[in-house]
Order: sequence, then C-alpha cells, then structure tokens
Amino acid sequence: MNTRIYLFTGFLDSGKSSFINDTITTTDFCQNEKTVLIVSEQGEKEYSQEEIESFNCDIVYIHKEDEFNKEFLQELENKYHPTQVLMEVNGMYNVDNIVECEKPDDWEVVQVLTTINAKTFALYIQNMRSLLYQHVKYSDLLIFNRIDASMKKSFLRNNIKAINSTCQIIYEKEDGTVNTLEDDELPFDISQDEIHVLDHDFGIFCMDALDHPDKYNQKKVTLRGKFIGRDKQLEDGFVLGRLAMVCCEEDTSLIGMVCEHPAAKQLIPNEWVEVTGTIDVQYDSDINGNFCLLKVDDLKVIPPLKNEYVTFD
Repeated sequence: MNTRIYLFTGFLDSGKSSFINDTITTTDFCQNEKTVLIVSEQGEKEYSQEEIESFNCDIVYIHKEDEFNKEFLQELENKYHPTQVLMEVNGMYNVDNIVECEKPDDWEVVQVLTTINAKTFALYIQNMRSLLYQHVKYSDLLIFNRIDASMKKSFLRNNIKAINSTCQIIYEKEDGTVNTLEDDELPFDISQDEIHVLDHDFGIFCMDALDHPDKYNQKKVTLRGKFIGRDKQLEDGFVLGRLAMVCCEEDTSLIGMVCEHPAAKQLIPNEWVEVTGTIDVQYDSDINGNFCLLKVDDLKVIPPLKNEYVTFD
C-alpha cells in the first residue's frame, strides 16, 4: 500500500479544520511523508498555506462532491506522488461516495476520524440523522468537543454506539482537555445488584472494574468474550477476554477478567463463551491491591461475536 487516505468527517463548525491543522503542525504525523491535504469546505479556521507547506504538505481545494473521482486522484498521484492524503470532507457530502470511489492502484482509505460539536449534537440527531449516520458509520475515532458540565456524555455515547458500536470516542472539554465518563454515566447501572454487560461495553466495564474493583463486590454480572487461557494460580481459573482496539487493528491489547468455573478444563483457546456469576473482590500480592474475580455460576459456548474488537471509551 503506497498511499494512505485519512478522512476527516463532521459538520461545519465541528472542529475539523483545527483537528487537521494540529495533526499536521504539532505532531510528527507528516515526518518523512509526502502529504496532500484535500479541502472541500470553507470552515471558520483558515489554513496557512505557508505553514502547511513547510511540513511537506500541499493543499488542494475542491468545490463539488463529484470532483472527487479517480481522475482527480490520479492527477494528484502524477503531480505530487503522495504517501498519504488527508481529506477534510464537506459535511453535506455523501461519505459512501468518498469511501467507495474508485481510486488509483495502491490508494486506500485507512482511517476515518470524526469531530462533533457536542453543543449541536441533539439538533443533528433530531433533524439530520441520516447525514450524521453517514459521518459516523465509518468512523474509527470520534471526538466530541466543547463538552460542558451540563451535558450527559451517556446520551452522546449511546447515540453513536447505536450507529457504530466499534467507534472509539473521546470527550473533550471546552478548554481542550479530555474528559471521561462519570459513574452515573457508565453505560450500565452500577447501583443495580445485577449488571448485564452489552458486547460493546466490554472494554469500559473491564477497565472500570480494574480501576475500582471494590464497587463491584458481590455484583452479579453477565458478559461475553473469548476463553484466553487457564489462570496459573487458580485450579478452575481462566481469563475471559477480548482484543481492545486502541487505534486500529494493528494497535490492540488484550483486556479481560479472571473467572472461576470447573468447566475451564474443557474450554478451547479462543472459544467464545457467555458467563454469569458473582464478583468476589480479592487481594493480589503481585499487584499489591484488590482485583475482581468472577465466580461463574452459568457458562455456555456461543457463536463468535460479529464485532470482535472493543474500545476503551
């Protein structure tokens, strides 16, 4: 693959231009690369051509959606020979057409990044859902910006996950710092004695249980994942886990929970199972702290999940 295409989607005033400008000028993203930036809408923030070009990046403007075609991309190939292309996608364009457009040999869309102004998100959901769907359904990373204290991040998250369950979400406050979900905004009700963890919530559940094990003590939990292997210390112990996608399929880590059930001896590595049991918080001298052990009452083998990967949002 010679030329990687990164699409930046989102509506006007969502922060796309600032995100792209920062990516080019404040990181090493363009180091040792020949980059072309395609701009298809005029946002509040204008690019400094001189500054952008100092990072070995050329700016090309298009004014109509049908200008983005194989002939146009081939002209870019012949003129600039880029190793990567960044495109600021007009908020009214059909992203399907951009993704599915025929491209020169060895050109491929490798990542879609979406920015959304949290203050106007409810309006988009109510009146422009089909357009919003276009922006979100391909997104690998979505940034909600301009979060303030009055906003429920669970509302933002649940609407996005209903469109794209594998999209990683970042919540950014008005001052630019990254925010997180509070307890009352977790995608499950921590106050209940029984918690049924949805598949796309596996990552956030395991991380929260790792960080705050005591609040899950004696909670009855149901979740689904892979049998990773036997635990080295518990006779009937095993690890239930999934690959957590940090950025892309090449950037993953294993996240999971230690479980205990006699059937651990019969399970096959990478076999998908659903477990229901009660969490017992125990002390581990190796980590000098408490951890959650799920004592399983019910275990059954299930078909593989459609979306294997989970994210940390």
